Amino acid sequence: MSVPRHVETRRTCLAYSPGGHLAELERALDGITFVDCFHVTYGGGRPSSLPARRVYRLCHPRRSLLRTLVNALGALRVLVRERPRLVVSTGADVAVPTVLLSKLFGAQVVYIETAAALDGSLSGRLCYRAADLFIVQWPDQLVRYPRAVLAGGPLL
Repeated sequence: MSVPRHVETRRTCLAYSPGGHLAELERALDGITFVDCFHVTYGGGRPSSLPARRVYRLCHPRRSLLRTLVNALGALRVLVRERPRLVVSTGADVAVPTVLLSKLFGAQVVYIETAAALDGSLSGRLCYRAADLFIVQWPDQLVRYPRAVLAGGPLL
């Protein structure tokens, strides 16, 4: 059995869209163990390999104002129940209300901008100011996000 690099004891929320955003999150968190962790995503796609006892599936916004409001109400319900102290997200749209509302609850936010959007993603632009730590995967992304931290390489 290998020893984890780090054990995190605070309640952590992992917010992501299935597919590529989930794959980037799994690579970014490889070797990190969370003791109390839950997921916020939407239905579909493959299940996450990241451990979690609780998975909340919210409405996929699909850039619709009504669906975004339904997603935000679902996120609010989850955040009131769970009260995370840390939120880690790779986006996309399903994660934005979770990230933004979690700041109102005093959570720290780590946002990892997708490597697929060299000019910055819409979810990244919306979450940039709320993030305590904003990580980009390409040097060109630092132009749009000047206070971001450059990762050691893409998580593709």
